[in-house]
Amino acid sequence: MYKISATQWIFGKEAMSCTLERLKKYGYDGIELTGDPELFSDPNVPALLQNYGLICTSICGIYTPERNLSSVNEEVRNQAVQYVHNCVDLAVRVGAGCVIVVPSPVGLLAPDGEVEEAWKAAVRSLKECGLYAQSKGVWLALEALNRYETHLVNRLEAGLELIKQTGVPHVKLMADVFHMNLEERDICRSIRAIAPELVHVHLADNTREAPGVGSMNFQAILTTLRDIGYSGALTMEFMPPASNPYAVAQQRQEHTEQLDSFAEQAINHIKGLF
Repeated sequence: MYKISATQWIFGKEAMSCTLERLKKYGYDGIELTGDPELFSDPNVPALLQNYGLICTSICGIYTPERNLSSVNEEVRNQAVQYVHNCVDLAVRVGAGCVIVVPSPVGLLAPDGEVEEAWKAAVRSLKECGLYAQSKGVWLALEALNRYETHLVNRLEAGLELIKQTGVPHVKLMADVFHMNLEERDICRSIRAIAPELVHVHLADNTREAPGVGSMNFQAILTTLRDIGYSGALTMEFMPPASNPYAVAQQRQEHTEQLDSFAEQAINHIKGLF
């Protein structure tokens, strides 16, 4: 059976202990920690995870404009590379197997230069980050985001080409079925096409809410993952319905009840399909 986790950032600014308590309550195996600079130097994180009996499956890098791996501005690009290195170091400390990387930031719908130059910058960055991750025994999991959130890599096919050009074995792919539902003509076929490179999976329904409340065929997705021999974690990334779910996620006090409901709904639905 797969390890099931939930990504930390969807719970906003609440204390990590509150998030871990919620996940333990509903039977999760672990958490995907946010690549938050505050965690980079916090010595208490491993012990906190141990206290709740939860593992860290992965690190979710947060790619702001200042962390643009495809920037043609060398200062920005180098800053982004160092950020990924810090995320890798955090992964090592907490025993996480992979760090999520996004080559162009959320909200950047066009490159800050020519597309070809942005692509070349992304290849350089991922190669540098990948070699560092490889030296630490950590995978990088490149995530393709939908076209309404960023511009450079929107489909797994493009992600596959990008990681091939890095030439670094530890630069792999992840599948986020919410983004795939918007970009891929056939989710399961697309997963099969990149099977040897798949190291991580994000789950949310077509509405970006908890699995089971919308129309996504999770039975077919899980069957596909089993068929290709996927052995990584299944990480929930559900959000309240809103025009700006990232802003809503920060308003945890107003949405605690809904997050509790989604956390329970998500794991019950997915486990019910095993």
